[in-house]
Amino acid sequence: MIGALKLEPFNAGVHADVAGYKNLAFVGKWRELCPGTGVDIIDISRPATPVKIADTLDYLDTSMEDMQAIRIGERDVLAIGLQDCGNVPTPGVGKSGLELYDITDPHNPQLLSLFDVDQSGVDVTGVHELDLTATPSGRVLALLAVPNLEALTFRPPAPSIGDLLILDITDPTNPTLIGEWGVLDEPALGLDFYLGVAQGGDARTLLHSVRANQNGTRAYLSYWDAGFIILDISNPSSPVFRGFAPKTAPDDSYGPDEEGNAHSVDEARGGNILVTADEDFSPFHLEFSVTAPASIAGQYPAVEGAFTKPIVTLPGRVMTGEVVHVGRGCPENSIVPGSPADPYLADPNGKIALIERGACRFDEKIGRAQLAGAIGAIVYNTAAGGDALVLMSGRQAFTLADGRPVEINIPGIFVGRSAGVALRDAFDAVQVVSVKASAVFDGWGFLRFFDIKDPTNPKQLSTFATANTNNEDVALEGIWSVHNPEVRGNTVYASWYSDGVRIIDISSPSAPREIGFWVGEGAPSDAPPVNIWSVVPHGDLLLVSDRNFGLYILKHTP
Repeated sequence: MIGALKLEPFNAGVHADVAGYKNLAFVGKWRELCPGTGVDIIDISRPATPVKIADTLDYLDTSMEDMQAIRIGERDVLAIGLQDCGNVPTPGVGKSGLELYDITDPHNPQLLSLFDVDQSGVDVTGVHELDLTATPSGRVLALLAVPNLEALTFRPPAPSIGDLLILDITDPTNPTLIGEWGVLDEPALGLDFYLGVAQGGDARTLLHSVRANQNGTRAYLSYWDAGFIILDISNPSSPVFRGFAPKTAPDDSYGPDEEGNAHSVDEARGGNILVTADEDFSPFHLEFSVTAPASIAGQYPAVEGAFTKPIVTLPGRVMTGEVVHVGRGCPENSIVPGSPADPYLADPNGKIALIERGACRFDEKIGRAQLAGAIGAIVYNTAAGGDALVLMSGRQAFTLADGRPVEINIPGIFVGRSAGVALRDAFDAVQVVSVKASAVFDGWGFLRFFDIKDPTNPKQLSTFATANTNNEDVALEGIWSVHNPEVRGNTVYASWYSDGVRIIDISSPSAPREIGFWVGEGAPSDAPPVNIWSVVPHGDLLLVSDRNFGLYILKHTP
């Protein structure tokens, strides 16, 4: 480390991506905590003593995670992705789009334009990540990842608007939408693929980020559980699907036991190698089984609630016990004001309550069961919902509709209709019903390396993970997932949250080899433990954003 700059707010977890341009660094802000402040513009002409010189505009309830700068004509232009944080209920308060600034005088950034990506009025979050590229014809394009835009505009038989938007920003005062692409309207993929690939603890199909190749003719899309998608954008008005990875079958992406979460990507070897990052924040997966009666014993698909006590925190990382079926389980007033409580069909005290979905909130059902003495809860789907799994969301501490306060401190899982009915019927037949739900360690997120010389058929060559990524003993002591990779030549620079900055040699892509790392050595004495968002090579420097500290500047000597 040769330089550091503490940014406000300090030690609040809000600092996001970093970018470099000429003698400048830019640091964004994270949407989840949403301070509503602009991008920090920092003079790094003296790397040992970086100085903040300006901010971009602040917007209430708006975050600016990702940004990039480029020369357009006679201007230095900074592009910033805006996301509506959704914390203010008034429509239009949070911004969702692309800002373009003239930063030719970086001390005095001037707003040139703001392109709104929510032109259909569907309340889309905004631009999560972006990339800028200059095409062989001289056009300057902005590739925007707008998560869930295609789902929100899906109104068959009319086409949806894809999660990828392509803007021509050659005139930065007048950005123009010229192309879009999404999984739903791609004939080779479509609705069945979109719905079928979501998996793991964060099961979603959406475009998280996008990266163009060096001459702006190809786009690499990190499409979360749909994997990494390759497009030909030689004609940016009409992107062409070429292939995707990692695929286990023609209609699948990740293997059935993998988390998924295609987060970010960069190319190497002139577009022959793809370096990808799976951001896995679920180092434990759930295994649920019925242990009695023997007639229904076996494993069943299940997913933990987002607000219930994590099974990984229980003794032995296991929820086990006898199950009783209590019915729908809605408390008084929870369906409509004045509605009576659903009668409990059995006493859940000291047991695991089996509850049917429907009529009231998940947290109301589980909160009532906890107050009745349940040690855990299993919610099963309705007949209409079938065997689809739902990630139960809800409040962790609240007051039930019947007026009783509750703080959820029991585990809760959701199962499909078939599993729930099997448990219910066994209980109704006066059989002892018991289950076991275990949190099983499978590691944090890691890097993959693909041969994409034939982009229609990528082949995985190897993977790379740090020792902590796959160490169950420290699994809960930090965030040991990869975040963002950047490639220069045969070197990958990867941000790894609690594991800092990792530097990997890929001279042999089939055998990646770590050649350096930085985990806070030499940081200021008041710096919290590292929590690295991004590392970006910039000339002979490495610009590093830390979610709690701000900006670090490193030099690496191979």
